[in-house]
Amino acid sequence: MKVLFIQPPPRQIVREDIIVPPLGIAYLAAVMEAKGHKVSIIDAFAERLDMHSLEERLKATASDVIGITGMTPVIDNAFRVVKAARKYAKHIIMGGPHVSVAGRKIFEQCSDIDYAVQGEGEVSLPLLLGALESGNDISKVPGLITKDFSNPPAPFVDNLDNLPFPARHLLPNDRYRYILSPGKVTTMFTSRGCPYHCIFCDKAVFGSRWRSRSALNVLDEMEFVNKEFRINSIIIYDDLFTVKKDRVMEICRGILERGLKIEWKCEGRVNIVEEETLRWMKKAGCSMIAYGVESGNQKGLDYLNKGTKVEQIRRAFELTRKAGIKPMAYFVLGIPVETYEDELVTIGFAKEIKPAYAQFSVLSPTPGTKLYDDAIKMGWYREVDAQNPMDKDIRRPAIINENWDEEKLNRILKEAHRRFYLSLWYIWERFREVRSLKELLDKARAGLKVMKWYMSRGNG
Repeated sequence: MKVLFIQPPPRQIVREDIIVPPLGIAYLAAVMEAKGHKVSIIDAFAERLDMHSLEERLKATASDVIGITGMTPVIDNAFRVVKAARKYAKHIIMGGPHVSVAGRKIFEQCSDIDYAVQGEGEVSLPLLLGALESGNDISKVPGLITKDFSNPPAPFVDNLDNLPFPARHLLPNDRYRYILSPGKVTTMFTSRGCPYHCIFCDKAVFGSRWRSRSALNVLDEMEFVNKEFRINSIIIYDDLFTVKKDRVMEICRGILERGLKIEWKCEGRVNIVEEETLRWMKKAGCSMIAYGVESGNQKGLDYLNKGTKVEQIRRAFELTRKAGIKPMAYFVLGIPVETYEDELVTIGFAKEIKPAYAQFSVLSPTPGTKLYDDAIKMGWYREVDAQNPMDKDIRRPAIINENWDEEKLNRILKEAHRRFYLSLWYIWERFREVRSLKELLDKARAGLKVMKWYMSRGNG
C-alpha cells in the first residue's frame, strides 16, 4: 500500500526557533517500510506549508492511506489537515497523544477520520493496514478506535531495540533547528515512559513503566545519524534520560570509544544527580541538562507530587554547572496552592540557581492527568489567554481558583520573564558565551522575540 504520513503545518508561517523531526511518525514510517509498504512523509511544519500548499502536495501524492498525528494543543490544525486530505486517500488514520485521551470522541470532533489508533502504534498500525489490504476483519486490531468500538491499546513495546531507527531519510533534515543547539540537529528517543508520578504529566502514550534501549543500540543510532546525515547535535527527547546510572555511563563511554564528535542535550531529575555521572556526560559531549524544577516553594512541589526538595534543586544546579554543563529549568506558574507572592519567590529562586535558560509556563491541566481530573472536580478548569513566548496554543488550559484569575496569570508570566531575562547578570552571561556572528544574531533574535512578546502582553 502507498502510505503517507503528515505532520500538520503551523497556524501561521513565521520563523520558528524550534523545528524538530516528528519522531513518532518517523518510527511508524520505518516500521511500515519494513513491512513492504511504499511510504512517504510530509513534514508540513518544517517545510512551512500553508493549507493550500499542502493540498497541492496531496494532489500529487495518490495514497491508499494517510496517517496524521494529533496533539491536543494544536488539534484544530490536525483536523483541518484531515478535511483537506479526505478526497486524496481511501483511508485516513489519526494517531498521537490526543487520540489516546479523546478515544471515540475523536469522531465527534472530526467526522472525516476513518480510524484512530491509541497508544504506541508500531504494533497496531501494521496489523490494521494488513487487514485493510487483505479485506480481513479489523475488529481485533489492538488500539484501534472506530465509530463503533474502541479496543485497548496494544501492549507496550518491551524490547525497544527491535524497532528500526526512525525513517530520517524521508524527512527534510536540513530544515530542523533548535535554538539552544548549534548546526544541523536531530532528536532521539533512547527510552519510553517515566517512573515518577507528577500530577500534571500526560502519560497517555508511553505510560509510567520506564523501558530503555540498550546502550549499544543507542550508540549505533548516534553513529548512524552522525555519519549518514552529518548531524552533530542531538536532542534526547526521553521524558527522563538519567534514570539508570550504569546505562548513562555506558553510553558516555561508547561515545568516547567510537570517537563521535557530537554534542547533546537531555532531560534530568534533580534528586538523582550524581557528580561522577555528570563528569562523564560532559566528557561525552553533553552540553545541557533540562530539569523540571517547577517551583521554588516546597508546598508547590508537594502539591505537584514532584518527589523533590528545594535543597535538591540547588544542589543539582550547582553540580551541573561545576561539571561544565549548562542547566536548563522548567517552571510552572499558577499552582493552585500558591499565591502570587509565593510565585515571586519562585522567580527569585530561578535567579538564585542561575539556569542557562528558564522556561516559565502556566500550569495546564490536560486531559488524561490527575491534575485535570482534580481541576474538573473542583470547578477550576478554564481556558485562558496566557501563553509564554514559545506556546503554540490559541488558548491554554489553566486553573482558576481563589488564588488565580486570567489577569494574575498573565501578570506573573510577564513578571517572570522581566525579572529573569532582563537581569543584567543574565544578559551578560549569555553574550559572554558568544563565539560567532551567527550565534550572536540567534541570541539577539531570541531576545527580541521575548521583548516583542513582553510588550504585546499589555501593561499588567
